Amino acid sequence: MSPKAVIDLGTNTCNLLIAKPDGRGDFITLLDNKFPVKMGRGGIHKKMLLPDAVERGIMAFENHAKSIKNFGVEEVRIVATSAIRGATNRELFIAEIKNRFGWEIEVIDGKREAELIFIGATRMLPSVDGKYLIVDIGGGSNEFILAEHNKPIWKKSFNMGVARTLEHFHVADPPSTDDICQIEAWYDTMLTELFEICRFHCPKVIVGCSGAFDTFMDIWEKREPDATIRTPSYFPMVVLSDIQEKLIGCDAAARSRIPGMDRNRVEMVVIAAIFTRYIIQRLEIEQVIHTHFALKEGLMSEWLSIK
Repeated sequence: MSPKAVIDLGTNTCNLLIAKPDGRGDFITLLDNKFPVKMGRGGIHKKMLLPDAVERGIMAFENHAKSIKNFGVEEVRIVATSAIRGATNRELFIAEIKNRFGWEIEVIDGKREAELIFIGATRMLPSVDGKYLIVDIGGGSNEFILAEHNKPIWKKSFNMGVARTLEHFHVADPPSTDDICQIEAWYDTMLTELFEICRFHCPKVIVGCSGAFDTFMDIWEKREPDATIRTPSYFPMVVLSDIQEKLIGCDAAARSRIPGMDRNRVEMVVIAAIFTRYIIQRLEIEQVIHTHFALKEGLMSEWLSIK
């Protein structure tokens, strides 16, 4: 069977996964790549894709098309999330991709996004005692999935990703105490449904997916971003807390010099640090598991009927 490709067009990043079945009920990753797009920059609150965002998106697809051709891929599936689904002019971009590459883009809603994230995040997840909360921090939206024994109990997508947060608030660099208080007060009002479900089920473990969590792990291990595809592993709480405080306390120039920092995340990782610190403290989380796997791995697993 020839390799297949999945493209996850997010608000900040266009992610590519090329894989093939391994014959044992799993798939072999041949290429895991990403390209910065920032599709929501300047337009996410206007529900518009601005011309420069469209251009970045097309460049990402051109970049991925070369890899897809090099690997001899015949079938490609593309899903688009928050920035695309919220844009009133999205059909123009979708038509342009169809015209240039012959590819269809499937725009998925938040529920479907959370479903695919769950499938991907639970691949090879270590045994977890009790209930746990999967957290995926995106540019346009953040997804939460409450689960137990690799079965979902509740899932929800919230339109409060890091790009939306930065456009909603005028945040100093580094953020001031007032900035952080305003952002956390906003979280208080936006996440009432999450707090209610967690008050009842009391998860003490977070499974952090890709994106910002990958950056936190890169900083801890001081390795180049995306140097390896990691299997799920425990993230020491003390270490994660130290990384969060470091990112929140320094400006963009200092963050860019931190070993392991993904330069494409320098601007937004500070919001991710504020958000994860807030969630961990608010829900009294005791353990964090990091996984590289998320939406694109979930779609590939589903496509190949891998359980």
